[in-house]
Amino acid sequence: MELWKRQKKILTAFFIFLVFMFFCTLISRSVYASKLPQVTVETPRRMAINHTVEAEGIVHQGREYAVTALSGLRVRTVYANIGDRVTKETLLFDLDMEDLKQKIQEKELEIKKLQLQIASIEQNRSLDAQKQQTENARAQEDYARAEQKAAEALERTREDLEDAQDAYEDHKDSPVHLTSEEDREAAQEAYEEWVEKEETLRQEAEQKKKAYEEAQEEVKRLEEEISSQEKPQPGEEASGQQDGPEAEENPSGQPAGDGEGSGPQENPADADSVPQGQSEDAKENGGDSGPDTEDDNSGLSGQLEAAKAAEKQAKDAYESAAAAYESHMAHPVEKPDFSGEDAEQSAWEEKKGALKDAIGTAERAVEDAERSQSDQLLDAGRKVTDSQLPAGADSSLEVNRLELSALQTELAAYKKVQEASGQVYPEAEGIITRIQVSPGERVGDGAAVVYADLSSPMQFQVSLTKEQKKYVNQGDVVKLTLGNSSAKELTVDYVAENEMNPELYDARVFLPDQVGTIGQSGSFLVEAQSDTFSCCIPLNALYEDANHRKFVYVVSERSGILGTELAAEMVYVKVLDQNDSYAAIEEGIISRETELIVSSTEVLEDKDVIRYKE
Repeated sequence: MELWKRQKKILTAFFIFLVFMFFCTLISRSVYASKLPQVTVETPRRMAINHTVEAEGIVHQGREYAVTALSGLRVRTVYANIGDRVTKETLLFDLDMEDLKQKIQEKELEIKKLQLQIASIEQNRSLDAQKQQTENARAQEDYARAEQKAAEALERTREDLEDAQDAYEDHKDSPVHLTSEEDREAAQEAYEEWVEKEETLRQEAEQKKKAYEEAQEEVKRLEEEISSQEKPQPGEEASGQQDGPEAEENPSGQPAGDGEGSGPQENPADADSVPQGQSEDAKENGGDSGPDTEDDNSGLSGQLEAAKAAEKQAKDAYESAAAAYESHMAHPVEKPDFSGEDAEQSAWEEKKGALKDAIGTAERAVEDAERSQSDQLLDAGRKVTDSQLPAGADSSLEVNRLELSALQTELAAYKKVQEASGQVYPEAEGIITRIQVSPGERVGDGAAVVYADLSSPMQFQVSLTKEQKKYVNQGDVVKLTLGNSSAKELTVDYVAENEMNPELYDARVFLPDQVGTIGQSGSFLVEAQSDTFSCCIPLNALYEDANHRKFVYVVSERSGILGTELAAEMVYVKVLDQNDSYAAIEEGIISRETELIVSSTEVLEDKDVIRYKE
């Protein structure tokens, strides 16, 4: 009882300890979970990505004309301003005549120098011709030596090729003898049949042996049973002791109850000799076990004889099976082994491959020698041809003459400006839109003054980024709003890369007649809708790493110190399209059922443990 009370106290304390540990676990889980980042999740959706391109632009003139002047001349006075309306009689600017006079003198000096250079080149022509003859003779000698040297090298490589081919043919004429595949398969099949028969005979012998041993056990069991029944029983010994008086009273030796007039009498000795477990009815009826025992012995003897016959039959069957197994094992079939032949054949094939590779090497050497001969003769021939070409003085002379002609043309142009007193006028009526010259500065290349033709329609021009350009193409319909007027639907007539900034594109819309004025501001609106994507995610769920690769955080499960936990797993994705709110990504790792993290109370890293925002 005391032991039971002690065990009860221990169990109670252990149960209290478990409850305490359970509450500690709950508290630790709560503290641990309270420090985890809280996240908001969404799943991808099927939708189309809409793109809206809106930009501000300015109305420009439709057609412009340029007023040019000789570059390099100094401007004295500029009379026109941007926005002025001009005619053919309006003086735009004039040039410094003193500077023009100095330019004319410089051109005349350059012309004189070129004339002297041309004379020197013509005098050196005869010397260059003599030098060319000498170079031609030397090139001919070099060509002959190169031809002889290349022919000798080619002949040596061809001899090496013939030797390699002879060695290969000799090796092919002495092949290795190999057993055919049919013979190998036949030998393998014979071996497998012998092994299969050996296993069958062995199993049959083991089965016969087991049957023989079981027959022996049966004979032994029957012999032991017969022997046990032939031994005297304790009741029979007692009966023998009590037969003395009865024998004296019955001298005839007949059993009691057999005489005339005598009734059936109970024999105590017979009653005592009944085996234990026999029914009381057998005793009362005066039954004697002697005859039954004899019948049983006779039956067991018959069974014993049958068992011995079965034992002999099992023994004969076992000896026959064992003899068949030993006869089979006396004529074993060896497992076929052709590794020696295969090794010899492999060595023969390896040598054959080496000789064939040698032929290939020799053939490549011949090809290299032929190519080298061709290259050497080509180089030497080119040198001969080059030595026969006309001297370079002729082209230099022609260049100088062309430069002389250009200088003379420029001089004529300067003199024409001098005749006009350096004054510049427009060729038609218009409005000045750009002035590229300034007083005291020299005229640069290109237009000095640009003026617009008021008779042509205006055009609206806007600059687009590369991202905006993806959704604006020539021929697209746009909504154009100029000033306070209502929006008009027009088409994009021109889209091209900006010449000054490759990151921008210029788009132009030709305006109808009497619409817009030069410098008027307006807004440009294009709406484009992409195809429907099956996996679209909020843009705030998309991130970019240092290598500009896009990725998202998805919710996954993992085993932690407190059981199954939620974790933020980084998954790289391929963005197909996106706008300011959504991005379409390629399906695969991300499916329609994937939970994406769109916001978090803390900055996340890959594999961070998280919990849903409450």
